[in-house]
Amino acid sequence: MGTVLIVDGSDVCRGPIIEFAIQKQLAGEGALAGETVVSRGLETPGQNLICDMAAGRLGASMRAATFSVSHRSRAITVEDAEQADIILTAERAHRSAVVRLSPISRSRSFTLKEALVLVSVLTDEVRSGRSPRPTNMAETVSLLDEVRGSIPLIEPPMHTSVFHRDRALPTSDPLALVDGHEDAALHRHATDEAYQVALTLGSRLVDLTEDPMARIGTSPNDWWWRQHA
Repeated sequence: MGTVLIVDGSDVCRGPIIEFAIQKQLAGEGALAGETVVSRGLETPGQNLICDMAAGRLGASMRAATFSVSHRSRAITVEDAEQADIILTAERAHRSAVVRLSPISRSRSFTLKEALVLVSVLTDEVRSGRSPRPTNMAETVSLLDEVRGSIPLIEPPMHTSVFHRDRALPTSDPLALVDGHEDAALHRHATDEAYQVALTLGSRLVDLTEDPMARIGTSPNDWWWRQHA
C-alpha cells in the first residue's frame, strides 16, 4: 500500500497530531487500512520532540503515550513527496512549498481543510452516481484532483471549524490550520482544530471508499437499513 504524507512547518505540533488522528481513523480492515501515515516538516533540523500541547491533545491512552514519546521530527525529502499517495499540509504555503520541492506532486497535494471540502463534494458525486466509488487511496486522490478542478473553493471569511470555544483564531486563510505557538490560548485552539479536522477527514475517506451496503446484512431485520443507506 501507499503513504499518507502530512506536512507542516516544524513537525512537532500540527503534523504529528494529524498523523495520529488519521492513523486512528484508517486503522481496521477497510480499503485504506494498509496506508502508512507519516508527518514531515519543512523547517525542522529533525529529531525534535512533539510539543507538550500537542502531546496532551492526543489523550492519555497507551497508544497516544507511545506515539508521543517515540515521535521525532523529520525534514521532508523529494522522495517523501514523490512516493506519497496523498500529501496533506497544514497551510496553503506549505502546499506550495511541497510543489516547489516536487512539481510532480501537485495533483496529490492538498491542505487538510481543502481535502475535507473536496471529500464532501466527492461523496455527493459518488452518491448521485456522477462519479465512481474509489476503492483505494490512489483512486480517491485522482478523483479529488478532478473535483478540485471543477468547483471554486470559495469560503466566507469565517472559521471552517466549529470547535473553537473561547477565543477566535486568525481568519486570513480559511483553508489553513494556524500554528498558534505565539499565544497559549490560540495554540490550544489550533491543536484542537487540527485533531478534530483530521479525525473528520479520516472518517470521511474511509466512508468514501467503502460501500455502505456491504456493511448491512441480508436478514429481514436489515431491510429498513438497506432502504435508507
